[in-house]
Amino acid sequence: MEKARFNPEMLVLAREQRGHTQSHLAKELSTVPSLISKFERGDVVPTNENLERIAEFLDCPVEFFFQTDRIYGLGCSFLFHRRRKTMPQPEQRRLIAKLNVLRMQIERLLHGMEMDADNSFFRMDVDQHGGPEKIASLVRTAWNLPQGPVSSVVGAIESAGGLVVAYPFGNSKASGMSWWLPNSLPLFFINSEMPGDHQRFTLMHEVGHVIMHRIPHERIEDEANRFAAEFLMPSREIVHDLGALNLERAAGLKAYWKVSMQAIIRRAIDLKKIPKSRFDRLSAQIGAAGYMRNEPLRIDPEQPTLLRQLVNLHLEQSTHTTNTLQKLALIRNSREFNELYGSGRSHQIRIAQ
Repeated sequence: MEKARFNPEMLVLAREQRGHTQSHLAKELSTVPSLISKFERGDVVPTNENLERIAEFLDCPVEFFFQTDRIYGLGCSFLFHRRRKTMPQPEQRRLIAKLNVLRMQIERLLHGMEMDADNSFFRMDVDQHGGPEKIASLVRTAWNLPQGPVSSVVGAIESAGGLVVAYPFGNSKASGMSWWLPNSLPLFFINSEMPGDHQRFTLMHEVGHVIMHRIPHERIEDEANRFAAEFLMPSREIVHDLGALNLERAAGLKAYWKVSMQAIIRRAIDLKKIPKSRFDRLSAQIGAAGYMRNEPLRIDPEQPTLLRQLVNLHLEQSTHTTNTLQKLALIRNSREFNELYGSGRSHQIRIAQ
């Protein structure tokens, strides 16, 4: 059996997910940044002693540096989202590294598991199926959702076999990201530092990307927003409540539909229920009241459960212990493992025989 080889890409990934520069790492090793650069280019293989010290500093197991996983980019939605495009490059690299590491952990915990989901994800072409709004309506129907507000966006995604991970992104310019990779379940990463109403809209925005967009183009952000708006606020159900809209009315609709007041106001102009002058006035009032960052009527974030259920099933139906699962997921710190994958219960997962 061939001996595992040091993979310099994993060193870059481990360093960037912790937000460290080559200079930081060099200082920890009492060496020069040029040597770290050579490690990361693969020109020089670190000694076992160096690998142990690097692993301790970056809080990861030494085995991480010998993995061969593919590293993926942040996804097509980052190409055209105005706020995300202004995120500093070091922050983008930190975020992409962390999400890749989370994906690697999840793939290892999913190994040998089969989903018995009530619903499913599928691809739909925007032009062939009548636009984002029509697709949103079809997905709601396929997922057997009743009329009215979606009681749990996370629950709807998980019931279709999608995995939601709430994680503090550390940057307000990134709200969510999704991957649907070959031979994998759809993965949705949501910024846990956002209010619940923003999380719900962001998750459905990412669902729109996963279902409608395989090739990036300049309309994808608008199409994903239209999908999310129709999924969360079906036009035929909300349209009659949007006339004569004011902030008080928007707040009442927020409490009912569990979306932000800003989303309600945007829905009103998109459905041509208010003129642009009123939209501008309401938007200005939201800004003046300080609601852009902190709206009234807090909507609590929804809590994903599927990954925790998966871990619990591993512990119940296999020979794994918490320590062996932590090692399987390539996590050095038990506190980090418990925060991400602490156990829950499920009847929707089984271990493949």
